[in-house]
Amino acid sequence: MACKRNVITYMRSYARLPVTLLIWGTAFGQSQDVVIRSSVREVLLDVVVRDARGRLVNNLKPGDIAVYEDGVRQDVRSFRLVAGSEVRVEDEKQAAEAQAVRNKDLAPDTTRPPVNPLRTVNVVCLILNDLNAETRGFAFESARKFVIHELRPNTFIGVFSLDSGGLRPVFPFSNNREHLLKSLELAAVNQLPSVNLGSAAMLAGLSMQMTGSISPPSGGTQNADGSSPTDTLGARGDMGFAVYAGLREIDALIGLVRQLSPLPFQKTVLLLGTGLTRPPDQLEYWDSLIHKATKAGVTFYAMDVWGLGVCQDAASGPDCTAGSASAPSVAMMQYTAALSQQQGPASIAQAGGSDSSSSASANSSHGPPAVSAAAQMMELAHEDDYVKFAVSSSNRQEAIRELAERTGGFLIANTNNTDKLLAHVMEEVDTHYEVAYPPKAEREDGHFRKIEVKLARPGLRVETRSGYFAVPDTGDRPVTAEEMAGLRALDTRPRPHAFNYLSRAYRFRDAGGAAQYAIAFEMPISNLTATPGLSPRTHVLHASLLALVKNAQGQIVDRVSKDIPSLVSDDRLPGVQVELMTYERAVKIPPGHYTVETAVVDHEGNRASTGVVDIDNQEQRGVALSDLALVRRLETTKLPPDPADPFEYTDKRVLPFVTTDLFPGARPFVYFMIYPEAGNPAKPELRVRLLKKGRLLTTITPALSPPDVSGGIPMIIQPTSKPGSYEVKAIVTQGASSTERSIAYTVAAN
Repeated sequence: MACKRNVITYMRSYARLPVTLLIWGTAFGQSQDVVIRSSVREVLLDVVVRDARGRLVNNLKPGDIAVYEDGVRQDVRSFRLVAGSEVRVEDEKQAAEAQAVRNKDLAPDTTRPPVNPLRTVNVVCLILNDLNAETRGFAFESARKFVIHELRPNTFIGVFSLDSGGLRPVFPFSNNREHLLKSLELAAVNQLPSVNLGSAAMLAGLSMQMTGSISPPSGGTQNADGSSPTDTLGARGDMGFAVYAGLREIDALIGLVRQLSPLPFQKTVLLLGTGLTRPPDQLEYWDSLIHKATKAGVTFYAMDVWGLGVCQDAASGPDCTAGSASAPSVAMMQYTAALSQQQGPASIAQAGGSDSSSSASANSSHGPPAVSAAAQMMELAHEDDYVKFAVSSSNRQEAIRELAERTGGFLIANTNNTDKLLAHVMEEVDTHYEVAYPPKAEREDGHFRKIEVKLARPGLRVETRSGYFAVPDTGDRPVTAEEMAGLRALDTRPRPHAFNYLSRAYRFRDAGGAAQYAIAFEMPISNLTATPGLSPRTHVLHASLLALVKNAQGQIVDRVSKDIPSLVSDDRLPGVQVELMTYERAVKIPPGHYTVETAVVDHEGNRASTGVVDIDNQEQRGVALSDLALVRRLETTKLPPDPADPFEYTDKRVLPFVTTDLFPGARPFVYFMIYPEAGNPAKPELRVRLLKKGRLLTTITPALSPPDVSGGIPMIIQPTSKPGSYEVKAIVTQGASSTERSIAYTVAAN
C-alpha cells in the first residue's frame, strides 16, 4: 500500500486553466485508447449501440453481442440495458455518500462530482449559437440549469460560442460545476455580434424594415443596381453575407466533429441558439456535416432559444416578426413578391422605355423604389436567388431539427419548460448496455488490453472503450488521466527517452514481514517545455510522474504517481528552470525481487521518458540500517512526523538528492535511519568511515540518541564538501548483530 503523505519540492504548483479548449489527443496524454480501470478481476464495460441514423438501439439480446480482448473472445457473465434514469439515481446516491464522507472527515467541500472508474466518459460540447440581447438571457439560464442539474460523474462539459466568426472556445472540458457556471456567464456577456443582427443591419440599409415593409430611402437616390448609397452591397450583398456566415458555421461544426471523432467517449453536442442557415446551393456540404457526425458517433441536440421567447405563441405579430430569427427572410420574401408584381406586360414595357416617370410613381408604393430600366432588369434576373435565400434562411429552426434528428438527438422548441427536456438529453446520453466479463488474461501488469465488441445484427454502430490498462485496485484511488499518460509511455515499444531524469528506491525499515521503500524522482526543471500561460507574462510547466512496482512475475503490487502542473511568472521562470524537481513516496513490499518501471511525462511538450529500477528485497534480521541518502536540504516542520514517510522525523523533513554527482560548492549531508533489534539488551553503536579512492580519510563514532516514537534513530552526517569522489560507509552493531550500508558521491570542481 502506498503511503498517503507526499511532498514535491523545488517546483511550486499553481492552479491554472488549460490554455487550449478544443479536443486534444497526444501520444502520451489523452488518446483514443485511454480508459479508466481500477481492477481486471472483472471488466464492467459500457456499450452504446446506435443505428445508421444515430438513434439508440435498446432491443439487443445477449446473443447479439460478442466481446474480444486482445483478439480472444471473452465469456460474458452479464448483459443488461441500463436506462439513463437509473444512472441518474445511482449517481445521486454516490454523490450523497461522498458528501457524507466529506462531512465526516471535515474535508473541504468540492464542486467536482465523485468519479466512477467503471463508466465511460461522456463529452458534452455546450455551444451558445448566434445569441443577441433578446435570446442571450434565456439561453444562458437554460445552459446554467443544464450544468447545475445534469453534470454527471465522468461527464465533461466544454463551452463554446458559434457565430459568423466561427467556433470559439470559451472554457475547457471540465467536471467542475463552479468553473463551468462562471464560463457560461462569460460566454453570455461576450458573445460576438450574431449573424441575424448583421443581416438585419444590411437589410435596414436598403430601407427594408424588419416587419417586411419596403420604402424608398430619404432623398430618393439609388445606385445603378438598385442598392442604397449607404449600403453598396444591396440585397444580393446581404444574401451573400448570410450564406457566407452559414457556411462558416457549418465549417466550424465539421471541424468540431473532426476533432471529436477519434475519441472513444460518448460525444454529444448541445446547441443553444436561434438556428442555422443551410445555403441553398450548398446542401451537399450540409449533408456532409450530418454524415461525418453520424460516422464519428457525434449526437447533436438543439434548443431553439427564439422559440422559447415571449413570441412563441404569436410569432406572426409585427413586433415578434421584427425580432425573430426569420425576419431577414420575411423581408426578402416580401421584396421578392414586389419584384414578381413588376413582371407583367406593363413592367416589361416600362423597362423598354415607355413613360418611365409614371412607372416610377406606380412602383414606389408597391416594391423597390424607382430605378433605371437596367437596374430593374438586373433585380428581376436575381429573383430566383432571392427566393432560394428566403426559403433557406426562414427554416433555421428546421435546420437544427434536421441536424439533431438525423444524428440521433432531438430539438427542444416552443416550450418554456426546458428542465425535463434537458434532463431527457442526459438520460439518452447515459442509456447504455452493461456487459461484465472476467478477463481470460489474469495478470495485472499495466499493459494495454484492446477491446473489440462485435454485433450479430448488421447496420449497427458500437460505441465503447477501445481497451484498458490492466492495473490492480490498490485501494488508494482510481487510475487518473495523468497516470494514463505514464502508462501509455511504458506500453510504447521502444520505450521513449526524450530527456534525462533519475529515479531510485531507498530501503528503510522492516516491519510486519515487509520492507519500506521510498521511490524517488529527480529531474532538472529545464527539461520541461515551458509554454505561454493563459495569464499575461506567465508560462506553464506540466509534468506527471509514475512508478509501477512489479514482482518477479510481472504483476503490479503498487504504484506511485504525482501530477505537477505549474504556472510561473516570466520574471521567475529563469530561476525556476535551474532548479531540480524532487519527489518521493514510500511503499511496502514483502521479500522478493522487484522492478520499478518509471515514467515522466512532459505534457506541454508532448514528450516522455522511462526507466527501470531493480529491487532485491531480502529479509533482514538483527539490527537494521536504512539506505544512505544524500541531503540537499533539511527543513523544519511544525507537523508531527508521518510514520509512513521515512524522510520525516521529529520536527524535520529531509529533501534528498537522487543524483550522486553534485555541483561545485555543494555541501552534502548524509541521512539514514538505525533500527535497533527488538529484545536485544545491547546498545547499538555506529561507526562512519569516509574514503577517497578506497583510501580511508577519517572515522567518526557519534553518540546515538534513544529511538524516537517510530522505533528508529535518525542520523545526519556531514562528510567533506571538497571537490573529488568519495564513499561514506556506515556500520552499526548491536551486540553480535551488525549491518553495513554505503554511498558514493562526487563533488565537481569549480
